[in-house]
Amino acid sequence: MSGALRAIFALTQVALLGSVILFAGTGADAAVYPEAARGSGREPAYFDAHNHFTGILPYYAYANLPAYIARMAASSHAVTFDDRLALYRYLAGVWYPAHQATLGNRLFSPPDGQRFSLGARAALVIYRDRVSGNVVDLDGALERILTATPWSEFDSAYAFRGGPAYDYLAAKFYAGDGRRLSEDLCRATVLDLAATNIAISEQSLPFIGGWGFAHGSSDRLNTIACAMDAGSEPGVTAALRTMGRATPVIKIVLMTHTSELATLPGGTQYSEWSKTGRCEPVALPSALRTAPATIYHALLGEDDAGKPVIDDARRAPFYDSVVGIDTAGPETTCFTADGMAYYRQLVSAVYDAAKARRSMGWHGKLLVHTHVGEGGVIDYAPVPPAQPWTFESAFAAFPTTLSNAAEAGLNITWLLGAIAQFESEHPDVRNYVVFRLAHDTWANDAQAAAMHDESVEADVNLESNVATGAYPISRMPLGRSAVMRDEVAPLLANEETNFALNDLLGVLVKDPNDELAVGSILGNASLKYLLERHVRCLLGTDAAGVEHSDIVKEYEYASALIAYWNQTDPAFRALAGNVSERTFFDNVRWHMTAMSTDTPLPY
Repeated sequence: MSGALRAIFALTQVALLGSVILFAGTGADAAVYPEAARGSGREPAYFDAHNHFTGILPYYAYANLPAYIARMAASSHAVTFDDRLALYRYLAGVWYPAHQATLGNRLFSPPDGQRFSLGARAALVIYRDRVSGNVVDLDGALERILTATPWSEFDSAYAFRGGPAYDYLAAKFYAGDGRRLSEDLCRATVLDLAATNIAISEQSLPFIGGWGFAHGSSDRLNTIACAMDAGSEPGVTAALRTMGRATPVIKIVLMTHTSELATLPGGTQYSEWSKTGRCEPVALPSALRTAPATIYHALLGEDDAGKPVIDDARRAPFYDSVVGIDTAGPETTCFTADGMAYYRQLVSAVYDAAKARRSMGWHGKLLVHTHVGEGGVIDYAPVPPAQPWTFESAFAAFPTTLSNAAEAGLNITWLLGAIAQFESEHPDVRNYVVFRLAHDTWANDAQAAAMHDESVEADVNLESNVATGAYPISRMPLGRSAVMRDEVAPLLANEETNFALNDLLGVLVKDPNDELAVGSILGNASLKYLLERHVRCLLGTDAAGVEHSDIVKEYEYASALIAYWNQTDPAFRALAGNVSERTFFDNVRWHMTAMSTDTPLPY
């Protein structure tokens, strides 16, 4: 991307709910005209519309978090080979033996537990005796455990990070003090956002079931407090000064679970397809449920009984930091009428909370952000490789998968219908709520048109969609046979080159500015329909540390796609009109203005 185009994307105006971030020393003009940042000697800063707080850090940060934080401040510290080896040995030699009998040969752990995927577990077995002294094997295996790869899906990476990797850090570096560890995870996240050129990040914070207070403390509330105070925390500000970066602004959306959007009559089951490929009822665990009333109170800084969980003096910054809700999870769900009734209750909770905030002097709208249309992929389905696992049986080919893209498309239709119904019943909802659908990977032209008509935003996560398999090789314009033959097969059979495929998109596209190469891989992305129908599209990483993504590259990929479609598709040129790279910047500006004002904006 040229310097001029990158400057267009540079979000030096990042005023969301009254917060303005400027490049140090660039002057006020840079806030309005991003081109003014050219020649400043600083990297541009970006808005990340879709991020998950628990997935931002690179996998190796979990091997020695204090060293990772120190390294961010350009010190001589580093996460060493020995650090990474010790983490792997804990996972393979301590954690897995304790859980092996329960996990067995299942694709995932039992339904009431975390989703530790078969591919991640196989990496703990197959490389156990190979990692000592071999940096390629060690890093490749850890990445396969703690990130989304063709063999290990994203929800498993979150399970390992929040479970055994967290426990390892707590025991080894924090004497079991979970609060200190959580504070350092937040500090590291703030520094990582700054280092990767993100000025504002809207981040999903797991909030299933509410605040989760234990012994008078809530990790979720502590994380929000850390995000609120990042700009004044001495360790963070000192590191940022050393890095020459401004403090990123973190906006939190409270995340509920997608399963409730597929609820069946009676409320004890939901509809999902991951077992057979067909929509069938399964038990809805109580651990996945969140009452709409819990969301209402949480957005006001209260517990379920309406008792404040924050001091009065902290209420205003809390309202500026906690800006709405998200609903997310592996999209193995089949949305239902009962699930949409629950969704409308969630929207009502957000709508009512925005009104209640206004009555207390706050100004702005709240975001209803919903993962939909991404689809899901179940690796090694329906029959897992027999044990004992070997490289040849587990990793020398891409696993057979089970997926249901058609259902992902239907889910978008369900959700758009629920939004339209809520709007018809609450004509003033746009005064209080901004709707956004996340991913929209399988959205079609008609759905894109409906999103525009309903004034619904979209966020697109191109890199993440490849990493998770939501945008599969079979969908790529180059064709599955050509991709597999020319790009993938030469790397698969060799045990060391195989690890390069952990970052599949990085293998398939060497340069995200190469319009032809990007188009041959990503050219069938639904971003095309969204742009043709002039939907307000934003870009996101979907959590860089899990999804092999980077906000700068995300903008580069999107820029290259627009150029590719303009060159190769007359229909795109006719429908999209003057859509250009700058469109993403304009959409961010629209979003930030919409969120900070009390009246609807023309879409």
